[in-house]
Amino acid sequence: MTALLAVARYELRMLARKRSLWISAALLGGVLVLLQGERGPRSLPAGTPAREVMATWALLFSILMPLAYGMLLADRLVRDRKLRVEPLLESLPHASATRLAGKYLGGVAACALPGLGALLVAATVEVGYRHDPFLFVWALVAFAMVTLPGIAMVAGFALVCPIVVSAPLFRILFVGYWFWGNMLAPGLLPSLTGTVLTPIGDYAATWLLGDDGPALFAGSPGWLTFLRPDPSGATAAVSIAVIILCGLIPLAVTALAGHRHARVTWPANQARPTREISPTTV
Repeated sequence: MTALLAVARYELRMLARKRSLWISAALLGGVLVLLQGERGPRSLPAGTPAREVMATWALLFSILMPLAYGMLLADRLVRDRKLRVEPLLESLPHASATRLAGKYLGGVAACALPGLGALLVAATVEVGYRHDPFLFVWALVAFAMVTLPGIAMVAGFALVCPIVVSAPLFRILFVGYWFWGNMLAPGLLPSLTGTVLTPIGDYAATWLLGDDGPALFAGSPGWLTFLRPDPSGATAAVSIAVIILCGLIPLAVTALAGHRHARVTWPANQARPTREISPTTV
């Protein structure tokens, strides 16, 4: 646990200091604010409940900002090989699965910072207009339900997949998937848009909006009907759980593959030597 928290804290501090994280997130968030349509949060009437206002803001920021997170995290593991520090990291006493989990937790926490900051800024602006302090409370709720699960899913795939397909190719595929699986109308082409697997947070935002209908395409008829239940509190909870679980699957597969590789390399009847870091090893 100590090693896990140490790796997560280091990853968080390093990523949080990257200007590219904040600049890219700010640019994408600013584009969304400027180009939001008639269903955007700036078009909501003055008497709209704080819950619906912040749910609309959370969904708006979730449309494009996760693209910045996926692009940034795509080289977090492959760069260890490029810089030739992977053998040194493997010589440390903690397992590779612990290092992977720490990078994941630190990456999620770092990418959550601009997402949370954007919602708090939006809540601050809305308070000046609507004079409702509960906007900050619902900003935190909307962040936890709409924004954070999507970040968790993006981080899981962005860390692991570039090991297999390379970081540049993953970025291209990720952008294509994001528009296909989140914003493409289900009636146009077979798509995951509107399903419980949509990391944009459509089901959670729809539940927060109440009786105002689907936030985007949640539950719309389309491909894979069993993944498109009617929006409700229960299906919103299912969607959040499934999205987080999907982000953990690539991590679990990678950790299992690394464990099997270690067992093949060091048979059970042979004690694995303890490697120490020395000037010669470095």
